[in-house]
Amino acid sequence: MEDSLNRKMPPDLDKLQMLGRLISGITHEINTPLHYLEHNLTFLKISFKDLLSLLTSCRGMLNQIKSGEQIDNDQWQALEQLESEVEPEYLEDEIAKTLAQSLEGMDMVARIVLALKDFSHPAQQDFSITDINKCVDTVCTISRHEWKIAADLQLELAGDLPFLFCSRDEIHQVLLNLVVNSAHAINEKKEAGKYDRGLITVTTASLGDRVEIVVRDDGIGIAPENQGLIFNPDFTTKKAGDGTGFGLSLVRKIVEERHHGSISCESKPGEGTVFKVILPHRQPDKSESGEKK
Repeated sequence: MEDSLNRKMPPDLDKLQMLGRLISGITHEINTPLHYLEHNLTFLKISFKDLLSLLTSCRGMLNQIKSGEQIDNDQWQALEQLESEVEPEYLEDEIAKTLAQSLEGMDMVARIVLALKDFSHPAQQDFSITDINKCVDTVCTISRHEWKIAADLQLELAGDLPFLFCSRDEIHQVLLNLVVNSAHAINEKKEAGKYDRGLITVTTASLGDRVEIVVRDDGIGIAPENQGLIFNPDFTTKKAGDGTGFGLSLVRKIVEERHHGSISCESKPGEGTVFKVILPHRQPDKSESGEKK
């Protein structure tokens, strides 16, 4: 198993496997705002038709007045009746709310599409200058369906975080595994009836010539007897079909072997887990490509 992990895995296959597990949730995240947008556009279509009818009547009467014609009582009553049916004051408020909701939904779809594009670009394991905060945002966006029902997700991203020389694809894999594992831990705690809603916090910080990424959750935690085993290739507590692919063994390989960083875990059963990833700004001279000699 170690030999298989040490071999270079097909990067596009890695990504397709992860996306395959997330695609149903991503589709749902896109379809939900699109459904509201369809409903809102139908409402706006009907509302503008009613308002146009009222405006047309007002214009007709205004033209009569301009030409010197008298407006009889029947015309005034008809206009008042039309106004009461159209309810322009109500529509003024509702149209504003509908437009705001529609723009919010379109923004959500755009964010998901951009994040998916960033995550699923042709795989490239070569190292390049990378915005870690953007990687965090991308992963949290495409994994939203995994955590949103059971948890809130809070980002605490350092504004002065330097870019890193690293493999963006592999950092995506690391972050995705950690965030989804946190979501699963919170779901397990929720299913055990221990609380209603959890919290995942992702933090970035600059540590001199290194960058720290912390993924913290208040989920079910890791049993003491398992804490020394979680990075082993064959270890899992999940049922078949769960998870996002290669798990914590690959996470450690990417962080420590590929990026010359470190990863640690602290966990208290019933209280939660904290994973800390520390990455250097640049790789050692002989490993600029990311490959160990």
